[in-house]
Amino acid sequence: MASLTPLSKGLIGLAVVGAMASAVWHLVLKDRMGGGASANWQTAPTPAPTNAAQPDPAPGGQSATVATTGTTVTSPNGKLSAAENFDAGRKLMASGDFAAARKHLEAAVNAGDGAAACLLGEMTLKGQGGIPANQEAAAKLFQLAQSRGSICFASGQ
Repeated sequence: MASLTPLSKGLIGLAVVGAMASAVWHLVLKDRMGGGASANWQTAPTPAPTNAAQPDPAPGGQSATVATTGTTVTSPNGKLSAAENFDAGRKLMASGDFAAARKHLEAAVNAGDGAAACLLGEMTLKGQGGIPANQEAAAKLFQLAQSRGSICFASGQ
């Protein structure tokens, strides 16, 4: 049976210490030391709504309006949840309406949705939705998504 050499034992110990330090940073120190992604990730102001919205049933049987081009989504209480904004943004992004999708994704990110940060980061990386392509802003959004438990995958399109 093979035994570990002192060098391999040291490398294993170093990996364990590094993993523990990383966990402490992400769980405790990042927010205290100001190293975390802030809500100041936006690169451009959101344009004002321009067109009328079409009715679309919302989850739970509630009525809501979904943006078709350049409008925001509203629910009966006047505000969508992070999940509803993410879903509306994802659908609008798939249909090619990036400007309207951006509004919903920004609202979802501001409400704490990590998956929305992935999609908004992808749009920012590609310069979609009325904003110029910006790798640094996209990286901040990807880091924000990671800090909220989402893993981003590039679509390659």
